[in-house]
Amino acid sequence: MSKILDVAVIGGGVAGTYCAWRLTGPQGLKEGKRRVALFEYSDRIGGRLYTKTFPGMPNVAAELGGMRYIVPEKDDPTSNQPMVSNLIEALDLPSHVFLMGNPEKGPDGQPIGESENILYLRGKHLLVKQQSDPAQVPYNLSWNERGKTVNDLQVFAMNLLVPNNQNLTLEQWMDTRVYGHPLYTYGFWNLMSQTLSSEAYQFMKDAGGYDANVANANAVAQLPATEYANTDGFRAITGGYQRLPLTLAQQATEQGAEIHMNRRLAKIEKDADGHYKLTFIVTETRVVDTDFGGVHEETKDKEGVPPEIVHARDIILGLPRRSLELIDWEGWDQKGVKEMLSSVLIQDAFKLLLAYDYPWWRAMNLVAGRSITDLPVRQIYYFGTEEDQPGGEKGNTRSLLMASYNDITTVPFWKGLEHGPPFVGRRPQNVKPLAKEQAAATGDDQRVVPLAECVATDAMVSSAHRQILEVHGLVDVDQPYSAIYHDWSGDPYGGGWHEWKAGFRYNLLMPRIRQPLSAEKVYICGEAYSNNQGWVEGCLQTAEHVLQDKFDLAWPAYLTGLPETILGP
Repeated sequence: MSKILDVAVIGGGVAGTYCAWRLTGPQGLKEGKRRVALFEYSDRIGGRLYTKTFPGMPNVAAELGGMRYIVPEKDDPTSNQPMVSNLIEALDLPSHVFLMGNPEKGPDGQPIGESENILYLRGKHLLVKQQSDPAQVPYNLSWNERGKTVNDLQVFAMNLLVPNNQNLTLEQWMDTRVYGHPLYTYGFWNLMSQTLSSEAYQFMKDAGGYDANVANANAVAQLPATEYANTDGFRAITGGYQRLPLTLAQQATEQGAEIHMNRRLAKIEKDADGHYKLTFIVTETRVVDTDFGGVHEETKDKEGVPPEIVHARDIILGLPRRSLELIDWEGWDQKGVKEMLSSVLIQDAFKLLLAYDYPWWRAMNLVAGRSITDLPVRQIYYFGTEEDQPGGEKGNTRSLLMASYNDITTVPFWKGLEHGPPFVGRRPQNVKPLAKEQAAATGDDQRVVPLAECVATDAMVSSAHRQILEVHGLVDVDQPYSAIYHDWSGDPYGGGWHEWKAGFRYNLLMPRIRQPLSAEKVYICGEAYSNNQGWVEGCLQTAEHVLQDKFDLAWPAYLTGLPETILGP
């Protein structure tokens, strides 16, 4: 790689693959062909989009990372997440409704939705629709808080603190003052402690499912946002969300981009000609043994291999905060840059998925969406059977359950169960191993428990299964036949998503951090420093800003007719 790259893109997640795709596409070619190369630390394109499948369920996507997006409303094409929605359609990726509850109609003629899913809080069972019944909710709420759902409580607090808040711009939210101080100077928890009872706050945390929804992040980001309410606007890519970055990477390669896997960017310097000298450590992703007899995939620096040096005119870092911090660059130490880099909280995230022989939960009219508890499993999502999927085998009722979806405070519970004998599972009935030749041709490694970066243990699966039974009020059901999990808190990711810290007027910060030093052609994009943190939309927004503002790319064809305001600040 002796020639100088025009652009070195670091990171094989959505932000990185999107930049490589746009820079090498027809709209990215201004004066001749740009030499663009993407470098990924591991052997996997996808970043925090990570899809696996279980034996006996080849058409059911087990999402260890991001799993859905929100389509625009019919009468407003700029609402919700127009970039990812339009991109998926432009790439001709099949998608389907991501159900958040039972689609069948109830006595009132409306879809049942999540109203009959379970809340199991403080040892008491109730249905989602009963959370507005004070007699059912096991929290000592104040008189003016009773009868309100968790969504109602947040709306109540918002209207109390910021009257006439409809249609406020982000700048207007930043200018809002509460209790004599700018709203952005408050952490959400700090603000709620002055607004709602501690019981109401705990109810919002427990019944909302996500600690992040009530975390002590910037109140401007937290107060008007809510994910409590059911919505029919969620969609998912059929076959898994990881298909999005994989498709972008494939098309970028066909357009001339180079993609180099197993390369860790260790250092950024300037060479004698004023270009950037990038030092890459060669890594390797191997199948290694655990201490208790299991195996997992692991990416580490490859011993005995000298670093590789690459020279580039421009650098795009499509990375989360922790990955940025792991790069040795003197730019991080410049005035104001370190503060910008640390302006977001890194939030831990964990998912555990279990494969069952049949969807036993349907006997309780639980079809889709989630049940929520204050037990360590927190959120339990119900997914379809193999026969429900396009191309699925008729009569195959093997089913997927997201047994535990955790963030922040409950992640350590599961980390305490990571070390021990691995869960070996059992091969489902009528699922026979392939012949060696066929297995080699299809890449099927014949494992009952899918090979992944993390190894589910007996203790982990046993604890999750027991908690699931308690949530559903059952004595026992058949044990799962397979399991897989992922913990996003380790390097190089650091966490599953990010949230703005209190005290930062981040609407002004976002444009600055995309090019932290005006004299350096080093650019940052991704969800971490976006106005759509935790979503692919945030990756695309920040990436498109970098591409248009720093590389003079035209408005993308797939967004024709949509205003620039969809990119945010």
